[in-house]
Amino acid sequence: MAHYRFNNLLGAPYRGGNLCLRGHHLISSVGNRVSEVDLQLSSSTTLPCENLTEIRCVAVSPSGHHMLSFDTDGRAILVNVRKRVTLHHMNFKGKVTACEFSPCGKSFAVLVGKLVQIWATPTMLKEFAPFRLLRTYGGMYDDATCLAWSGDSQWIIVGGKDLTARIYSANHLDGYAPPTLSGHREPLVAVAFCAQLDGFSCYTISEDGALFEWQLLDDDDEDEDDANGSNKSKRRKKGEAAAAAAKKKPKGRRWRLRGKHFFHMPNKLSCARYHARSGMLCAGFAHGVFTLHRLATSEFNHLQTLSISTQKVTSCEWNETGEWIALGCAKLGQLLVWEWQSETYVYKQQGHYYDVNACAYSPDGALIATASDDNTVKVWSAATGSYFVTFDEHSGPVGAVCFLPSGHAVLSASMDGTVRAFDLMRYRNFKTLTSPDPCQFVSLAVDPSGEIVCAGSLDTFQIHIWSLKTGRLLDIFAGHQGPVNALCFSPESPLLASGSWDKTVRLWDVYDGRGQTDVLQHAHDVLAVAFRPDGKQLAAATLDGQIFLWKPDDARLEGTIEGRRDMAGGKTIGDLRSGANVNAGRAFKTLAYSADGALLMAGGNGKSVCMYDVEGTSLLRKFSLSKSKAMDGTIERLDSSRVTDAGPLDLLPDDDDDDDDDDDD
Repeated sequence: MAHYRFNNLLGAPYRGGNLCLRGHHLISSVGNRVSEVDLQLSSSTTLPCENLTEIRCVAVSPSGHHMLSFDTDGRAILVNVRKRVTLHHMNFKGKVTACEFSPCGKSFAVLVGKLVQIWATPTMLKEFAPFRLLRTYGGMYDDATCLAWSGDSQWIIVGGKDLTARIYSANHLDGYAPPTLSGHREPLVAVAFCAQLDGFSCYTISEDGALFEWQLLDDDDEDEDDANGSNKSKRRKKGEAAAAAAKKKPKGRRWRLRGKHFFHMPNKLSCARYHARSGMLCAGFAHGVFTLHRLATSEFNHLQTLSISTQKVTSCEWNETGEWIALGCAKLGQLLVWEWQSETYVYKQQGHYYDVNACAYSPDGALIATASDDNTVKVWSAATGSYFVTFDEHSGPVGAVCFLPSGHAVLSASMDGTVRAFDLMRYRNFKTLTSPDPCQFVSLAVDPSGEIVCAGSLDTFQIHIWSLKTGRLLDIFAGHQGPVNALCFSPESPLLASGSWDKTVRLWDVYDGRGQTDVLQHAHDVLAVAFRPDGKQLAAATLDGQIFLWKPDDARLEGTIEGRRDMAGGKTIGDLRSGANVNAGRAFKTLAYSADGALLMAGGNGKSVCMYDVEGTSLLRKFSLSKSKAMDGTIERLDSSRVTDAGPLDLLPDDDDDDDDDDDD
């Protein structure tokens, strides 16, 4: 029973960074993990590998065997995608803004600050130093933002915040000076070599929606072009001396601006991606619109414009054939794949964009319902990891959710004062339960027959009881002197247990109408309650980190689990103390028994879920939820080097946040 392992991550299919589309597999970053979507089966899985902080960019080799994921601190892990194991770790000692494998797959380029680094792709063999640096290029006056390889893997074009692009050689060339392509008025968002596999023409795209077309020409060709566009009389005045000097000068090649094109959108361009084989360009903008253009020599043909979001499109990516385009919106957690020729969605998902407050399994374990502060309830498939319906009828944060015992409907309680029942066959809100006086519901429970629904309130300290069949309010239980934040029905007896901040657990007889039967006193606020599947034991978690095991028949205490030490470890980002000295938040907020009642799972604000042996009241195992240092409660030690007079560095806005705010404005 204790051999559990991580399986999948639900709630947000995309949270930032770039996208990678290889065949029918879509790879996206979610926090410090990477999710892989099978577009043929419409299913998603999350790799068990973790970075130490939020992932900034991901790169997949052309063969699809290797994957590199970089976090915000510049640390990277090399993953074998097919075997789903971590091969190597590497620290690049700086923020990595972009990474891309060469088309041949033998090397990859990384942008670290103002530097461009080219590394050899590690092999599958065990090596002491698998990452081998081939060469490093500089010359940028500000951070580099984007890069692209030529089709022959010989050249790299890099764009940056200094409004210029530079072309570097992947191999050493004597006397080669990287040319600078300038003229943009905003930082560059995307660069690309054209469809020709010679690397002699390229595109640069900036945030203000300007696309520049460049071409490498011989000096003779450039002179001819200048003659056609200038005054011929001025050319004749140069005389024979200039012609003689030109003959003595060795023949060279220079990059020349061939054309300028503009998108003419009201908001800034946030991402762009060029598909060299088909000549297609996809561009995303800050107001949730993306456009498709077909590029050719001195041509800029608009094909489609589609609005997919109300927020900024943060990433886009083509597949190998140029038929599908993947787009992501980080702020709303949107991820979709668009087939532009048929104008249809291949895949479309959107997670919760605020905190998830509650979740529940269906009786058969096939579905998972989640409730969030974004006023929605989503139902997910446990097998595919994708949601298939969203209920947005609530007008306030949803604090509790549960399934009917039949599994055909899901119920949710919200701060808007309603309890709603949703039909999973027709996907509609078929019943709305309300109270006579306005109140805020934060807890919910359904009896084993599925006929009685109970909800606890935050402000009136009452428990409302309805008949789901008729929708009529049957009774209101009063007695608590604090918010009723936990409710649970006994599976075998006509008892309802309620936990409150008034330091009590009260047992109620709902069916006979006798009201309160027993009061179980505690020393601290009660945060969660749960009945054992046989109904002969009740577990209650309190604010001091303890779990009390009661016998509900005679209100007798059978045992106590001291969980404060088990919840120890981890501090919030703003705490100026180490994790060992932080006592706040060390309490369990949710409890669940195993099917046989032998194990008790407990979770709270900590980074772990604890599994206890009920009979021995002992800890069996702790499951770590995340290793991400960007989350509260995961850092053990205090790093004084990251604390300034203005506060912790992690809480101070950086340059990227300022840029995002400007884009939103």
